[in-house]
Amino acid sequence: MKHLYKFLFLILFLASVPQINAQKDDIPLEPKLEQQSERLLIKIGMISKTKPAKLKFGDFANVDIKGASVRGSDNTALDFSFTVMNKKGDSAFVEGVKNSPTAEAASEKDMSVYITTSIDQDDLWVLLMTKTPGTNEFSLKNIFLTNGDDEITFSHVIGEQKGNYAATAPRGVEAFIDGNPIGAIQYYSGGSFSYKKYIWISNQSDPQTQLVMAAVFSSLLEIGGYFEDDTFVE
Repeated sequence: MKHLYKFLFLILFLASVPQINAQKDDIPLEPKLEQQSERLLIKIGMISKTKPAKLKFGDFANVDIKGASVRGSDNTALDFSFTVMNKKGDSAFVEGVKNSPTAEAASEKDMSVYITTSIDQDDLWVLLMTKTPGTNEFSLKNIFLTNGDDEITFSHVIGEQKGNYAATAPRGVEAFIDGNPIGAIQYYSGGSFSYKKYIWISNQSDPQTQLVMAAVFSSLLEIGGYFEDDTFVE
């Protein structure tokens, strides 16, 4: 019987090792956000240049996905649009527009994204995001997100690298409102699992804010080309 207990303990220990290692590969979060959220693996569908990929993370998924040439609610030509839904059936409606029709500006990914929800249809959030010309970088100084009353700010977060290789360090962005952490996205995980991406959304935020953050992170992924080549800098 004693050997059986030892065997069961060993099995439980080995089963917990991958989870422990995975946590070590996460970006460092603000303690409050770490306590108030769960790490959600982003499942990404087929990536193409014609329309956004299908995403699913936790209780959220994007549907009604459309690419360039679609028309927005005010008949504006859009670069992309999609709807983010949670398991309760609440929806965030996302419309992305290039800020200039010229090919040069389009290559810099100068984008405006408009987000509304079924929870509060009068609450319009606008995300402005510009790629630094001639680079594969998005500077957080060039990202602006507001609904006219509140502003959500971002901080670049870099985890521990393995050895002397900076490329092994996980990278992400943490979101704040009034200095309070409300969400984060790990767009690069480093090492052998660099393709894995994660999202954290505070369970203490109201449903509207949670839905908006799900839409914002989905938009960051789309504009950033799912970060196969692009990256963030402070």
